[in-house]
Amino acid sequence: MSKINVRSPYFITDNSTGTGLSSLTRASLQILIYSGNSSTSLSEAQYTLDSNAIDGFVTFEISELVRDYIENNFDGDYTSSSKWVNYAVTRYYSSYTQDTTTTQTLAVFDGYGYFSDGANPQNNQTVLQSNKTIYKYSDEPLRLPVHITTSTDFTFLQNGSSIYNTTLVPSSFSYNTIRYVSSETTGIQSWQDRVEANSGTIESLDCVKDHLGDVDLYGVDTIYVNDGNTVEAYKVENIEECKYNPYKVTFVNKFGALQDLWFFKRSNLSLQTKEESYKSNIVNNGTYSTNSRQKIVFNKTGVEKLQLNTGFYPESYNEIFRQLTLSEEVWIKYDGDTLPISVKSSSLNYKTSVDNKLINYTIDVEFSNNKINNIR
Repeated sequence: MSKINVRSPYFITDNSTGTGLSSLTRASLQILIYSGNSSTSLSEAQYTLDSNAIDGFVTFEISELVRDYIENNFDGDYTSSSKWVNYAVTRYYSSYTQDTTTTQTLAVFDGYGYFSDGANPQNNQTVLQSNKTIYKYSDEPLRLPVHITTSTDFTFLQNGSSIYNTTLVPSSFSYNTIRYVSSETTGIQSWQDRVEANSGTIESLDCVKDHLGDVDLYGVDTIYVNDGNTVEAYKVENIEECKYNPYKVTFVNKFGALQDLWFFKRSNLSLQTKEESYKSNIVNNGTYSTNSRQKIVFNKTGVEKLQLNTGFYPESYNEIFRQLTLSEEVWIKYDGDTLPISVKSSSLNYKTSVDNKLINYTIDVEFSNNKINNIR
């Protein structure tokens, strides 16, 4: 099944000829955008587009229409925002005949292609991210965003031993178009939980109890992805940080999937305010109180900003920071809450290990809501 990455144009082109090789004069396109099962008729199509043919060709561009139906809401739960598109083209010929294509189905992603990817970019790969080395905060779960088109096995390893594996099969439901594979298991909050969940027993010895606090629950270092044709390895670097408070930023990447990016080093919080004011007449019977306020301030609001530092990343992460800077949907895990932010760094100088040795990025972000609750 083809994809439509709706942040880039998607063209539907037709130059069919009719009976007796009569030329195409015009065409009508029906579009249905929906959630749920992919097998749905066009009886409730939201759009019908008409176009006259030029030199026997008709072209429709549908991405902007489809993207109106995509909404990315992230509250810490990783779910798919994808939908389906069904469309059919009705052709009209110079011989006064017409015909209609069989309904075509597209999987909808809030992604994009680069200019070099050409028209109708597909981003065809199982794991919906560009990096094969993953940096994460130690003992925090990681998630691989995936698009499953064939039965695919995922194996998580730690020090060469398998600690978790799962198999995913294709699904016809939109909420399974993008899935997030993780070693995190519901109810597993400690290494002891993991052992007992696998019918194991923890010895009640003091030395064992002391050791449990030193074991990384999510210390995965390798993930193998086997789709039946190829096996790809993803390396995981677990970063310890004891001086600064690391922050997890989650953004919608090039593939239309949620991707985590950790900032391990120093952060600086600031507040920027704006206000309106006017001068008030404080004279009363020819005098005034020196405690009265002549300048009245109202509608004062403030927005907090963060300057984040990554710590040292490999040069391969240049592409990930490019996608973060280009993303329109970004969140941060801050003081236990998942909050929307905007990336305010409008330029990005790509760094190389040859020129910059160890690579650290500094990114300025702004919380997307006022500090004062003034929503009415």
